[in-house]
Amino acid sequence: MRIILLLISILFIAGNISAGTARGRAEQVLNEVWDEVSRRHFDKNFKQQYQKLYKKFEPAILKCRDDKKLSREINKLLQAPGQSHIVLMPPVNANFSKAMSSIRRNTTPGKNRRKKNLPDLPADTGITLSQTDNQICVTRVRKNSPAAKAGIKMGDVILAVNNIILYPEKKLYAGWPLIARALLSGQPESKVTIRVLSGKNIKRTVTLTRQINGEKWFKLGILPRLYGDFYATILPGRIGYIQFSVFSTPMLLRFRKAVTGKLRNIKALIIDMRGNIGGMLMYPPWLAAWCCPETVPFGKLVIRGTTLQPKSFPQAECFKGPVAILINNYSYSCAEIFAAGMQDAKKAKLFGTTTSGKCLPSMFFKLPSGFRLQTVMGSIIRVNGKGIEHIGVKPDEKVVLSIKSLRKGQDNVIEAAGSYLLKQ
Repeated sequence: MRIILLLISILFIAGNISAGTARGRAEQVLNEVWDEVSRRHFDKNFKQQYQKLYKKFEPAILKCRDDKKLSREINKLLQAPGQSHIVLMPPVNANFSKAMSSIRRNTTPGKNRRKKNLPDLPADTGITLSQTDNQICVTRVRKNSPAAKAGIKMGDVILAVNNIILYPEKKLYAGWPLIARALLSGQPESKVTIRVLSGKNIKRTVTLTRQINGEKWFKLGILPRLYGDFYATILPGRIGYIQFSVFSTPMLLRFRKAVTGKLRNIKALIIDMRGNIGGMLMYPPWLAAWCCPETVPFGKLVIRGTTLQPKSFPQAECFKGPVAILINNYSYSCAEIFAAGMQDAKKAKLFGTTTSGKCLPSMFFKLPSGFRLQTVMGSIIRVNGKGIEHIGVKPDEKVVLSIKSLRKGQDNVIEAAGSYLLKQ
């Protein structure tokens, strides 16, 4: 009997120590996160303003016994004010977490690269993706790419990548098209298996060998390595078309090179911002300087009491004709700022669907506890006095991407913008 009582006492004490340790860990992480968010936020009274929310979520946070649950509960607190770009990582969605781990493995140089003396450059399958009708669909296939050789076509639907099922009907902090694109990328000559649904409702599984795409890796905060995507061509009627995936120096230098070189004799220009993840805040005015001959103001940027009023400085060799901009709910940050500025200045007509409304300047940190935090430091106010955050930028003409159109070899959003430009 004494032995049994002794064992119960030991277990009780051990349980209390474990609970106390877990509570201490939860309290440490919560304090780190809340202090950092409050210190960096553009609203100097952030901590006081949201003190009631803090008290509401604190009890559940302090009860967490592992980091996964702790992330989930703290993110509930961070999302309660309704502002984007404030998130604690690692992600709490199991499938999303699995996808991010896979992306990191794919993009990190491995032993195979060293054995074969392969360069550490991004490789992909040649597929460009978008999302519509809760499906991840193929919008373009690069000529002579692994995907093209495997018979993947516009309008095909991607169901899974390397046995990671895509759930586009579920909302995530990062959009599923971006996740799927990252899953398809990796090291040269590595393999990737894709489950595809074709236009005839035939499911098939295809294994492709990733091919160097001519881009370079770059790092955005604490996210896995990414690469920028750039595509320029001339459509019928001498309409130039440019699509790029991130606001970075290499992408915008290529934009300048395109409008002053390959596209210098075009009559009109389509700039495709669908799926653009944004980038550095200095770049929307820079882009406008190369596609509009008049100054474009971009509203106000407020950072901790300091107000900036960015605007473009038109370049002599810039494009001077009519412009259409394509947007969707996977256009983020700088893509939204650029579209809003051009729309407010009446220098472009917008086609597509409303942007993500995730448009607050932010920074990435690794906290002492090992958690990673993205947090807000500024606010954007449009020239028309409205915000973009949590609202998005609405198109002048709403056009929903049609899989039926893609399966006929056409992008109906591009077609709508082209028809408008031809009339100009």
